[in-house]
Amino acid sequence: MTDTSPRPPSARAQRVYLVSLGCPKNQVDSEVMIGVVHGAGATLVDEPEDADTLVVNTCGFIEAAKEESIETILELAALKQQARAAGRDTRLVVAGCLSQRYPDELASELPEVDHFLGSADQLGLDRVLRGTGERMAVTAFAPPSGPSSRAYLYDHTTPRTLTGRTHKAYVKIAEGCDRPCGFCIIPKLRGAQRSRSVYSVVEEVHALVQSGVREVLLVAQDLTTYGTDRDDGANLEMLLDALVRVEGLLWVRLHYAYPSAVTDGLIARIGREPKIASYLDVPVQHVDTEVLRRMRRGYTESRVRELFGKLRDPAHVGDTRVWIRTTMLVGHPGEDEAAFGRLRDFIAEGLIDHLGVFPWSREEGTASALLPLRVGTDRAQERAAELMALQEQVRAARHAALVGTPIAVLVDGPSEESELLLEGRHEGQAPEIDGKVILTDGTAAPGQLVHAIVTAATAHDLVATLDPEVAAERIAEQAAAS
Repeated sequence: MTDTSPRPPSARAQRVYLVSLGCPKNQVDSEVMIGVVHGAGATLVDEPEDADTLVVNTCGFIEAAKEESIETILELAALKQQARAAGRDTRLVVAGCLSQRYPDELASELPEVDHFLGSADQLGLDRVLRGTGERMAVTAFAPPSGPSSRAYLYDHTTPRTLTGRTHKAYVKIAEGCDRPCGFCIIPKLRGAQRSRSVYSVVEEVHALVQSGVREVLLVAQDLTTYGTDRDDGANLEMLLDALVRVEGLLWVRLHYAYPSAVTDGLIARIGREPKIASYLDVPVQHVDTEVLRRMRRGYTESRVRELFGKLRDPAHVGDTRVWIRTTMLVGHPGEDEAAFGRLRDFIAEGLIDHLGVFPWSREEGTASALLPLRVGTDRAQERAAELMALQEQVRAARHAALVGTPIAVLVDGPSEESELLLEGRHEGQAPEIDGKVILTDGTAAPGQLVHAIVTAATAHDLVATLDPEVAAERIAEQAAAS
């Protein structure tokens, strides 16, 4: 029988290996746990074989994410068993949304896991490392109206260690969600809406900028409901007005705005305030009104078109070109061929700059899981592939039009393709998801804003140079070749 009892820490400093899965919001949670690791006097290691404690911060949003989480848990469990066989006292900790969603099932089916922490239990890792943690430490969320529904949310005083390129940082301004979207399990995984104070967010951003961060990416389940659960009048516009006064901050980027809650004031700030990136991540999910009704999204195709129109209208955004990222969900119950055709035609109009498309998966516990008129899995995947191919054509044309134009690029560092090249992003590109700019000439430090000229383009990335003479030569060569 597998021994699953908690073990006390060894006399020497503990070594922790952590895997973070899922979205940027999960990344923030993982960075908080890394802060806990350091606060407990432990060391983070790069290889699981070197660790005394193995931690996986899971995602439980959709079927593919759940499968990835389970596979990772099993891989680490095998490493743990090998370490135990070799006489090393190694523990396995499973944290995050999957633990929150299936605590009892996982505890029963995975006896090799020593500790479970939920989506609001990041600080519980400290007790695990000190040898006092319980095996099951998943906080149950109370109903939204209950007195204990406001579960933990990190703030500016929470220990946190940034990962990756540290001139950018995600900042979570709220946790949980109160919206009733039929396909989404997030309210059950993350609890009710709970927002940080404006003061807390500004203090964190100020400290991040002092440490070298130039770009802050605001995340929440829904940015546009920020503050609605507070009694101090806080809202997203008020928060942005405070953040743009942080000296040394270059860009504030906005992720996950709800389409029907984007105000004219927010649009104006995106268009006219230099420190707010001319970019909005606004998950639309669909444009067919009947499908949107079945999704319980609370808006129609006309509302989507109205929003996109404002984001392109100089009367609302001035001379700024606002870049739009969105996601679409295909194969939702009730999406017939006519509804899909309307969505395909909408994307063909070229209103979207960056697009993600996901086939619907039946998630137990959601309202959509009970709906009739389901679309076959193969057909849903075909629809997703068709839309992505169409969007690739849109992006290729849009990028080609940028050749010869100057752009401001935030340098991220050496290119993944070659250490001799630099890579970065322009204002309309979020890290990891929207492509990048490859800089072929010149030198610059990570976090530096440089002015470049686009010399070539693909559907995914741009190529640019810091040297105007080189740019002129390459653009002329391309024109002659075409």
